[in-house]
Amino acid sequence: MGPRLTSTIRAAVLAGLAGGAVDILAAFVIYRSATPVQILQTIASGLQGPAAYEGGLTSAALGLACHFLIAILFAGLFVAAARPAPVLLRRPALSGLGFGVVVYGVMNAIVVPLSLAHAGAPPPPHMIGLGLLAHALFGLALAFTAARAMRGVR
Repeated sequence: MGPRLTSTIRAAVLAGLAGGAVDILAAFVIYRSATPVQILQTIASGLQGPAAYEGGLTSAALGLACHFLIAILFAGLFVAAARPAPVLLRRPALSGLGFGVVVYGVMNAIVVPLSLAHAGAPPPPHMIGLGLLAHALFGLALAFTAARAMRGVR
């Protein structure tokens, strides 16, 4: 692996960790009627179905791992897109907000429906707004971290 590829992978991992941390913390605040363990089990239910809620801390750990894996994969897409479009790194506020909204759409239109997570009633409008806000913050953290990590990488 060359130094350019190593730097790109490092940028994606760091950006994914930053975005994922902001996103999961936002979820803990938004869904304060649930415990963090329950929120992480809900994420794990994408792989485990309803059994995730009986899996205790093991399911919660799986949910946390899945959450950060997905965040790092989205960060990899962002960093890969920034190669041919470096404006994404020059304007991280704008690109991060837009990317966060796109991620919200992809998660809710593709990822969650394809998972084993229980499909409930559509969320009320205020929860959609909070979800968009959380993902906008995710995008901002991801884009600013990627921009900083990619500085000097050609």
